[in-house]
Amino acid sequence: MSYRFFLWGMRILAVVSFSLMLLTLIFLSPYSDPYSFRQSISINILIFEISLFFSLLAGFSLLLFWIRTLKLKSLRSKELSVFAGISFRQGFLLALAVLILLIMQSFQILIWWDGLLAIGAVIMVELYFLAR
Repeated sequence: MSYRFFLWGMRILAVVSFSLMLLTLIFLSPYSDPYSFRQSISINILIFEISLFFSLLAGFSLLLFWIRTLKLKSLRSKELSVFAGISFRQGFLLALAVLILLIMQSFQILIWWDGLLAIGAVIMVELYFLAR
């Protein structure tokens, strides 16, 4: 994947997902229809969590790519493409960790050691990719 495609794709994904998340917060209230209360809550929460995941994915990926390019001044296109892949993977894992913690909090099962176990699992996945 070329780094230009990565940058434009992440920018477009960030704008679309942030817009969808904002629209979800404004227009989809879980208390809008009292007759189908359970169905509307689950659909609204699912839409919100998906848009939150993609917005975090795009934001973390772009932030990590920017941090990596700050370190080195003269970069070639191949190195930037490698940085794009690594940034996407780590952005995905960070967004997944945040979403797991938020889901655990929504079910009221988030305790500090459960959160550490979830973060430890994500770190172990990243260490697997680094060791490979």
